[in-house]
Order: sequence, then C-alpha cells, then structure tokens
Amino acid sequence: MKVSDLVGKRKIDLNVDIGEGFRFDADLLKFATSANICCGVHAGSEDATIEAIRKCQDRNVRIGVHPGYPDRNSMGRGSIPDGHGREYIRSIFDQVKWFVSIERPAYLKPHGGFYNDTAQVLPSDWEWSMRKQPLATKYENGGLYLAQYPGLQSLMMLCRIHKLPLMGLETTAHRVLAERAGQPLIREGFADRAYNRDGTLVPRSLPGAVLSDSRQVKEQVIRLAPFADSICLHGDTEDCVEFAETVYSALVDQGYEVGY
Repeated sequence: MKVSDLVGKRKIDLNVDIGEGFRFDADLLKFATSANICCGVHAGSEDATIEAIRKCQDRNVRIGVHPGYPDRNSMGRGSIPDGHGREYIRSIFDQVKWFVSIERPAYLKPHGGFYNDTAQVLPSDWEWSMRKQPLATKYENGGLYLAQYPGLQSLMMLCRIHKLPLMGLETTAHRVLAERAGQPLIREGFADRAYNRDGTLVPRSLPGAVLSDSRQVKEQVIRLAPFADSICLHGDTEDCVEFAETVYSALVDQGYEVGY
C-alpha cells in the first residue's frame, strides 16, 4: 500500500466563473468543485445569478460571490475610471449585500478589474515605512499605504463585514487583506492566464495573456498546483469545457483529489 493511500491525497479545488451569460455553465459544473457566481452587474443578470446558484446547489458545488465593476462594455475588466471611484465601490458593496441576502457564499473572489486592482505586489518594507506615518484607523498600521490602491480597503472591509474567506493571489496584497480581515486566504492559480514575473496576471490587452493551447494549460496547472488551494478556469472562451476536462484530468493524474 502506498503512503498516499494511508494519509489521503491532497485536495485541490477547481473553480470556474459562471452566471455571466455564457452557454457553458452546466458543462463546466461537471468538472468544477467551486463556482464564482457573477452578481448580474458586470455581466449576466439577477435572474442568471439565481439560476447559477441553483445549479451549484443541485450539484453540491461550493458557491463564491464574484462582484465586478459596473462596466458591462469591458465586462468589468477595466480599472476604475477617474471620477467614478465612489460609484464603482458602492456598486461592489451593493452587489455583495444583495448576493448574501439570497445565498450565503463560502468565499469572496473579486472579478476582473477589481481583482487586478487589488492584486498589488507590496514592497517588502511597506509596513515598516508606514510606522512613521499616522494610522489611517486605530486598528490598522499601514492603512494609508493600502488606501492608495483602488479597492484594497473596500475588499478588506467586505471580507470582514460578511466574514468571508478571500480567494486571490498569495504573492500580492490579497494575502495582507485576508489577514487584516481576519479571514483565510484561498490561494488561487490560473490555468488559462499568463503570469508576470512578480506573480501577477498579464493584462488581457497584451498578446498571449489568455492561454489557448491545451498543452500549455496542462503544463501550467501541474506547475501551479503545489502552491495553490484552487485552480481557476474562465468560462467565457470557446474551449473552456475542453480545458476544464484537461485541468481535471491533469490534477487527478498528478495524484490530487479534486475538491475543497
């Protein structure tokens, strides 16, 4: 008998984005163990959100709330435009509040521009440098530093208020935000997105930002799996169902149990 049979396989989650109005949701849920459900603002609709929640409930798929900036033209993937900060952040809070009133999610994962704006790589001395500055609040050293990035404080507050774990990139401010919110970080790796050297995602506006070859997807999953709790696959590309099967098979072949 193998040691792995005695101690159990390591689990790793497979999460997908659904409820955005694409036709692949049901097929993706055959492979996914978690789903990031759109709140009907950056894409989809409130009815589509409710339908996606029901699909996950029927399949025992873990549900995450997936709020995005209120910009349907870019599907919430751009940063906050100048002068729209209050409007965009208010929308994010409203989305999560509405979602929680319908279904208690297991975690929060920001979408698109909200994800990228908050996945900032912080310098190693950021906390030390802020000790020389007045505190933004009585309980947060470094709050002024974090406040310079759009959405950071808001994301932390959402996780704290609703007591939700954060799904995000461990090498970025996501780890700090989860800690300061008093919630776990679900470390995420992306099967179908190219990475910068600093561990952030290559902007979609650049060539090669979205992987389109199943071999590349498989290789990336194998590389990321030891350092992640959950592997993400987007649900808005033509090959996403094929890729979902590729990701699932690659994880199983590597000895992982797909689950959370």
